[in-house]
Amino acid sequence: MLRIRIAFLLFCLFGLTFPAVMQDTAPDYSIQLIQNSFNDDGSQTIVKFDVLNSGGSAQKTSTATLNLIETGEQIATATVPALIANARYTVVMQFSNARFAPSSVQSFRAAVGVGDIEQAGTPSVQDNFARIVITFPANLPQPQTTPQVEATSEAPSQVSTSSSDRVQQFLQTLNIDPSKPEQRALLAGLLAVVLVLILIIWVIVRLIFSRRSDFGGWQPSYANLLPADANTLTGRRQQWQSVAQNSSLPATSAEGTVHVRKLPTGVNEQYLSGWHVVALRMSQYDMYGRVNRSQIMASRSLTSRLDWVAHRHEKLSADQMTKQLRPVARGLSREVRKKISDRTAVLPLAMDIRLRARHGEVQIWFELYRRQYGQWAQIDRWEPEMMVQGKMLYETFTYTLFGQKPGEDLKRFQKRLEDDLIQVLSDMFNPAVATSAQRPDAPTDPHMMPVKLPES
Repeated sequence: MLRIRIAFLLFCLFGLTFPAVMQDTAPDYSIQLIQNSFNDDGSQTIVKFDVLNSGGSAQKTSTATLNLIETGEQIATATVPALIANARYTVVMQFSNARFAPSSVQSFRAAVGVGDIEQAGTPSVQDNFARIVITFPANLPQPQTTPQVEATSEAPSQVSTSSSDRVQQFLQTLNIDPSKPEQRALLAGLLAVVLVLILIIWVIVRLIFSRRSDFGGWQPSYANLLPADANTLTGRRQQWQSVAQNSSLPATSAEGTVHVRKLPTGVNEQYLSGWHVVALRMSQYDMYGRVNRSQIMASRSLTSRLDWVAHRHEKLSADQMTKQLRPVARGLSREVRKKISDRTAVLPLAMDIRLRARHGEVQIWFELYRRQYGQWAQIDRWEPEMMVQGKMLYETFTYTLFGQKPGEDLKRFQKRLEDDLIQVLSDMFNPAVATSAQRPDAPTDPHMMPVKLPES
């Protein structure tokens, strides 16, 4: 759709400007690039300037004149041949310095094509004049560039500012005369094309550098195997692997509850060593699954911060961990607030974190626990069988969070969700360490001193 709009805009611009440019226009001479210098002995002044024809082709020659403004005396003349459209001719005029005092400053007016090419008094004849200020040398001749050059008509004109001079020079370089309607149309079309090009470049740069992390559709390498017999140890482990959601252990649970978790580690058995956080998304869900319109993809800056914490989580204290995770939690809670409404805020939230590592440098462990005597006791631990088809391994952690609770407004919900996210992410980077289960024959209080009976 954007390409069609751009093509239509360019068609309209060129459709309006092309007929005007193709019309037969009259010649339009202008004076540009004025310079003056002196000969070797300083007795002669040499004035040079370019005559540009920005209109139609001329059919006859013209005369360039140089007059002393103070007296109106004509100092020098030169003949300019007939110039075709957009042609340029350099005029060179020379006169004696005998009548001028050393170190004096004199003003001259150059004119070209007035009366023979363009009629006096017309708007386009103003750039046929130019004022030249020359400072004559005291001793030795020094080539110099005219310090003041300004367009003039029969009456003196005001000195233009430096900014307008730069614009005028730029327009002269492009051979554009703003005083002509057809040239103004061409300039407007050129500006429109430049603006469209800038817009296209800005959109491309934004798409390249502002693209959010894509969660993708990868599957764990252990999920693409054929199912094993459920009556075997391998089959039971394979079924537990699909249940594992993350690396956390619930703080509370009923006695006898069984829970499985997964621990991505490096080859050195260090948790998250060699793994990188590459994407994070949040979405609401209901009985039918994830609500697609509520999906939120974390920005690249947030995922980069989580990846930084993953590499240094063992060196960070609890306060430092909270300080690093606060911007991530705040940014996600704000995005959630934008997506939800009063009617949908009660739905729970799912947060998925994508991990990636290079094959051969990492491992994935599954641990099965049972709740015994108020503690989690490990009853199995294994490394899954995997079918790796590329150089990378992928893993996903999934966490669930409460939606809006009864009696909680949206503002309080956003603040509470921020704190919940910090707690969940802290548990991810510092998973609980299971302790040994209490023996059935142990005393009620494990901290009590053993009772010693006296020997008989």
